Amino acid sequence: MSTNVRTALLLVPFGLLFWVQWLRSIPRQSGHRAHEVNDPATLALISARRNALLSSQGSAVTAVGVGTGSRQPAPREAAAPSVGADAHPVAAGSGGCPASRRPYHVVLTATAQVYQQWQCRVMYHQWKRIRDADPAGACTEMTGFTRLVASAGARPDGLEAEIPSVFTPEWDGRDLGRFHGYRVINRPRSVVLFLKTAEYRALKEEYIFITETDHILLQPIPNRASKGSPMAHVFGYMGPNPAHAPFLERAWPAGGREGYKRVQSIGPSPVLIHKADLEAIAQPWNDMAVALKTDQQV
Repeated sequence: MSTNVRTALLLVPFGLLFWVQWLRSIPRQSGHRAHEVNDPATLALISARRNALLSSQGSAVTAVGVGTGSRQPAPREAAAPSVGADAHPVAAGSGGCPASRRPYHVVLTATAQVYQQWQCRVMYHQWKRIRDADPAGACTEMTGFTRLVASAGARPDGLEAEIPSVFTPEWDGRDLGRFHGYRVINRPRSVVLFLKTAEYRALKEEYIFITETDHILLQPIPNRASKGSPMAHVFGYMGPNPAHAPFLERAWPAGGREGYKRVQSIGPSPVLIHKADLEAIAQPWNDMAVALKTDQQV
């Protein structure tokens, strides 16, 4: 089987997923819900946002800018693009919106591989669709999107005209050999480098939602994080495990022999975090990732 045929077969599932999501979006655009939210806390928050929106209709709103990328041609879209002509504008400030509203900027970490390019297309399409269907309307908290790409030499991959993107250099083959081929180690490094860019400094949102190409949004995610207290997804298989105690003690001596019991069952994504907290942990996160992958005893 030729390489082109194998590549085409690998892309078939993502093509099907794209069309399925597009077809599911049609009922929502005609006024029907494609899914139901059952979480009481989420329902209460959405209801509060809807009531605030109804009481503030008629107020002027402007679009929030998104990261447009670095070391790349200027993309065609300088503001958060919309899906269709009936998409709502997004409130840049808090005027008319609930005081509890905390807008956040989605940062989708990725590499420039064709496989992940298609995943990014699906994610960006779904983000726009969910944002535009948010019952909060102009008071949605989903106000910005940047694809953070680790690529060879930080070179653009051609997708920046479709998706707001920022490029950072990825670890080269020699480095990946040290990391046993673990390419995901590009994520913490790209975040560290992103925090130093003009694009990051230009973000209006105080919160960042770090996600990855294996994720997809199915409904608006309310921001329940606060400064000093991020929110993240709990992974059951990351729970405290005494078998990991020696490795954790080696990587984190301050935790002691019982340190493994204090490790939270979460990963670095998806996570919604205040910018000040992200800036504080980004470099230690990267340093720890490198240390763990290069320590022959871990």
